[in-house]
Amino acid sequence: MTDRLEALADEQAVRDACMRYWAGFDRSDIDVYLAAFTPDATLSLFGGEQVIRLADTAARGELVSPFEHSSHAPSSQTISVDGDSATADTFVVAHLVPRGDGPIAVRGLRYVDDLVRTDDGWRISHRRHFVLWQYDVERTEPRVPIQP
Repeated sequence: MTDRLEALADEQAVRDACMRYWAGFDRSDIDVYLAAFTPDATLSLFGGEQVIRLADTAARGELVSPFEHSSHAPSSQTISVDGDSATADTFVVAHLVPRGDGPIAVRGLRYVDDLVRTDDGWRISHRRHFVLWQYDVERTEPRVPIQP
């Protein structure tokens, strides 16, 4: 029973590391964002068209995003843990509001992560990001219900 509990705890810790990335990105919180990764982590975006070294992001001390707001909603995820390494494969729907004018992009994304167990817990060492589909919606002002 103990082995199964440890396996479940590892899976949840891997899931938490993945969630820190999206939470940090969506909140523009550099500390939460960086806590998802190992210091030498790399991100391969758009199927490898852009590669980011986490050390470069950490050196800037801020997240640079083309979006005024974003919201990443993970859906299905598989996790495989093998000792002190793991992989996570996650599908996400992202709502991306650009700075300035323009439509809101709604994207289907896939993230494939390699993770390692560190002294500080599970961290992503390499993240691969793929855009699967997208549609755009017209931006409108939020309507707040009027109370009687």
